[in-house]
Amino acid sequence: MDKYLLLRILLNVFELLACVTGFLHWKRLQQSIWKWFVLYLAIIGLAEIGLEYLGYVLDLREINTRVSLYFIIPFEFLFFLLLFYFWFDKRKTRLWIAACIVIYIVSFVIDIMFLSETRFWFFSFSYTIGNVVLLVAEFLFFNTFINSHEILHYRSSMMFWTGTGLLIFYMGSLPFYALWNTLVVNYPNVFNNYWIVVMCLNCIMYLFFCFAFIWGKPK
Repeated sequence: MDKYLLLRILLNVFELLACVTGFLHWKRLQQSIWKWFVLYLAIIGLAEIGLEYLGYVLDLREINTRVSLYFIIPFEFLFFLLLFYFWFDKRKTRLWIAACIVIYIVSFVIDIMFLSETRFWFFSFSYTIGNVVLLVAEFLFFNTFINSHEILHYRSSMMFWTGTGLLIFYMGSLPFYALWNTLVVNYPNVFNNYWIVVMCLNCIMYLFFCFAFIWGKPK
């Protein structure tokens, strides 16, 4: 088993760990928006494991790629943007998040309709836009969080742990995904080494999701 497949399996383990942790705390989550986070993790975990099976067991990598580009990646961005939208109370801040959602959807449509023939396979444009608008939502959250009384009880804030995990992964992986097509063709060694770092960041993100379920209390 090569190290790349091993890291993919390790990521699947962390995804399932976060999902199982969420279901173990389902009783206190089911009356809040966080129940959708648990279901989201279940969908992502099952989809990722299914893609591993398609790609490496059945050798159907084209289907694997299409499901990732057209379902998993946009689903991830839209879910977390909506999570931030419902977390905020102020109408003005929600409008900012709504604008971020619209911007991402437009970028995704542009990617499909106008840029799909100019790349090697990865939707770098819409992914980069999605990453940037998600970081904007992160900035709005931490700005609100730091200036509120909730920071005194950060350990019990589910959004703090979730937001921190997202920040670690999406900020650390932004250059990688933005330059994916360039790196994979022109700098394969850099691509492979950075890919390993990104997988580690991904595992850390799911570990923080576990912390959110274990220590956090639904808002």
